[in-house]
Amino acid sequence: MELREIDPKTLRANPDNPRRAAPPVEEDRRLALNIRAVGLIHPPLVREGGDGVLTIIAGHRRARCSIMAKLKTIPVFVTGADEELDGLVAASENMIRLGMSEPDQWRAVSRMRSEQKMKETAICKALMVTPAYLRRLDLLAHLHPPILDAIELGIGPDDDARKAIAKASPDEQARVWAEIWAESAEEGQDPADYRMTVEDGQHMDWDDLARAFSIAAFYARDARFDDATARRHGIVWEEDLFGEGGQDNRYTSDARAYAAAQREAMEAGLPANGHITPTDDYGYPVLPENAYPVQAWHEAGEDDQIAVFLHPVTLRVGEKGFRIRLNVSATSRASESPGPVVEKPRERPDISGTGLKMIGEIRTLALHRALDGAADAVDPWDLVGALLLALGCGNVTVKNDTSHIAYHQPTARDNALAALFPEGHLVRDPALMRHHAMTVVRSIANCDVSPYDGSGPQALLLGILFGADSHMPNMAVEDFLKTYSKAGITRAVQAEGLPEQATGKLMRAALINHVGPGGHWVPDVAGFAGAPVAWKEKLDRQRGAAARMVALDAELEADETHEDAGGAADAVAGAMQVDEGEADMTALPNAATPEPEMALAA
Repeated sequence: MELREIDPKTLRANPDNPRRAAPPVEEDRRLALNIRAVGLIHPPLVREGGDGVLTIIAGHRRARCSIMAKLKTIPVFVTGADEELDGLVAASENMIRLGMSEPDQWRAVSRMRSEQKMKETAICKALMVTPAYLRRLDLLAHLHPPILDAIELGIGPDDDARKAIAKASPDEQARVWAEIWAESAEEGQDPADYRMTVEDGQHMDWDDLARAFSIAAFYARDARFDDATARRHGIVWEEDLFGEGGQDNRYTSDARAYAAAQREAMEAGLPANGHITPTDDYGYPVLPENAYPVQAWHEAGEDDQIAVFLHPVTLRVGEKGFRIRLNVSATSRASESPGPVVEKPRERPDISGTGLKMIGEIRTLALHRALDGAADAVDPWDLVGALLLALGCGNVTVKNDTSHIAYHQPTARDNALAALFPEGHLVRDPALMRHHAMTVVRSIANCDVSPYDGSGPQALLLGILFGADSHMPNMAVEDFLKTYSKAGITRAVQAEGLPEQATGKLMRAALINHVGPGGHWVPDVAGFAGAPVAWKEKLDRQRGAAARMVALDAELEADETHEDAGGAADAVAGAMQVDEGEADMTALPNAATPEPEMALAA
């Protein structure tokens, strides 16, 4: 093989080049600028023909971009190997090569900074990347080494998860990593150093890991208070080095001080018609019982009130307009005048949010076992009902279900349709249809307590339909019972006929001993039997909402009738004033009597 310096314009393109699709012009421009900055690193491979012209075997894009970079000569390797292998070489060069992983890119950039003393602008120009891309690579310096290994394997976290993880200290990252992989590490190996495999990546939820690492950051850009108020509450701002440009990236992790400053600003800036209101568990303002929110399509009214509230998680101040429903009598109107909404202290629930989440996970496992057990002999009508319930679940979307592990992989519904309609016609195999129908139901239904991901009471009805209670495990175990408050565990032991003890720990031990190693205890709140009550409540809420909408439509219609009637009366009066002698009274519109204001159902 011979190395020569030649004019890139004299090279002849290979008619058998495996790359036929033209790359994006911007990508060619980037490579040309890179070649101009650092030179051509990898010479193209060429073959000399009988006419003396050099034909490119591998490196068409490098040659083209060298011309764009206005290089007069470039180095090329002239090969004398068997010509029959040219096609294999060209295809291999394009198909087998791999781009640098992000950790390798970060290490290279770090060497440029430390060894070559290159500035950010010079690095960006040489590599044809933006400063934002360099900041993204800098995140890797703050990640636990096994996470870098996962990124190199292509199974690592996305940008958002990386930002959350990078804010945690190295010790905290190592501690959480060790907890996750404690059972996967080999004997004698520190689980904090466990390296993931590609198979591990199929089951790894990086969002959950990011939440475990997340440090709550409350930004100055979301604050209602000024810097003087921040100083008065002892807030010290830090700069988010990985925040987006063009905005205030100062933040604090002191939730208590930030919330106190927000409340002070809320009270100081409260409008005349504003009321500081509490929020529900999801951050929505709790309006007075006889109030309804002002929607975007409503016209502004003089009696509109404003609920000013503090979101319990983000600590952002929000505002929501509302109105008080009026009755016909003036006395009832007076009694419904809005006043300050007093936030009452909340009682601690019997079971914590962690306990409810555990219940949801245990229910889901039991439900899936019940569905699996019924899949081979499910009654057709039960199956129809199950499918209807599943398709009505609160977590059903067009593009997502629990069988959708990766973007490019088919879902349970895709697999079912492929098996049942292989040639476009239904395969009438009852066993095959039953199997895939139950698989689809299983992929949709779950008992997660999240209002965004859970199936709602429909999944609990499925549990009753297929006997999921019989698959519930014994829940008289320490991990679950310790999620109870003292009042909750007291009621639990009393329900079993056991006396109250001095501490929750003693009562948990008493309940565990009472049930025994081979016993089976499931609290009523965790089972499926209460599902019909929740379902009826859901239906009642739907009917109530529909009734309120009907009443609201009636009230709006009455208002419009009132306005139309007033306009007609004005028309009559105007016509009579113009020419009373010539007015044809029989042709005048009838003035409708205004209807009294209708009361909305609460």
